[in-house]
Amino acid sequence: MTEVIGVKYEENDLLSYVLPDQTYEKNDLVVVRLRKGNRLAQVVQANIELEEADLPAQMDRVLGLARQEDLNRHQANCRYARDNIAAVNEMIAKCQLDMKLVNIAFPLDRSHVFISFTAEHRVDFRQLLKDLAGHFRARIELRQINTREEAKIFGGLGPCGRPLCCSSFLGDFPPVSIKMVKNQGLSLNTGKTTGLCGRLLCCLSFEDDFYREAKQKFPDFGSPVETAEGRGTVAGMDVFAETVKVRFEDRAGLLTYSLEEISLHG
Repeated sequence: MTEVIGVKYEENDLLSYVLPDQTYEKNDLVVVRLRKGNRLAQVVQANIELEEADLPAQMDRVLGLARQEDLNRHQANCRYARDNIAAVNEMIAKCQLDMKLVNIAFPLDRSHVFISFTAEHRVDFRQLLKDLAGHFRARIELRQINTREEAKIFGGLGPCGRPLCCSSFLGDFPPVSIKMVKNQGLSLNTGKTTGLCGRLLCCLSFEDDFYREAKQKFPDFGSPVETAEGRGTVAGMDVFAETVKVRFEDRAGLLTYSLEEISLHG
């Protein structure tokens, strides 16, 4: 187990776990030492212990509580980033690049410029890098992010009406597959299984273990079963009520039975 705290950086709202140097309270402002400069962050999760397997291999470390000098620098950097959005977009247009600017951020010493963007294809931004370096007089790091990462940065409300999981408490994105959709008896055609990012909902992974274990009690779809009304085939199931719907050849409609009321036809 490793003791960590959860922090967010104001300009992108991403949750990151970092190594603390002391005990912190929620909403404390701290300075985090990253590999490319120190950043101001807000504590959103006080000291907890997590399994090492759930944490990145390389962890950033907290240097201490933020001083007023750090707050002033951070506020100045945020204003500087906002003031340069238009200029960066003009450079992108000048280079005729099919990309969308998402975020501009700086470490406290403004020695780097971190620029994230989205694009449907790979972008040759060599000329843009030169233009940006000349404009900011600093080292430039351009990072192409996907739609899931973009949704995590901007946030929003999911279909459930709550803030997006990715922007509120998730660290890394969980793996989500079409098999999980099928396990939960959902349809890919309704649009209810996709989030604001256009990808499968992250929350599908939260209950996947429950559905996989629960379905072990049930016969497969189309399996022949014996009931009090005779032999039929499984046409549906409800894992919460532990019931199955059975179709019969000699009657219209489906009949519902509990698991105890049916038996597999050998």
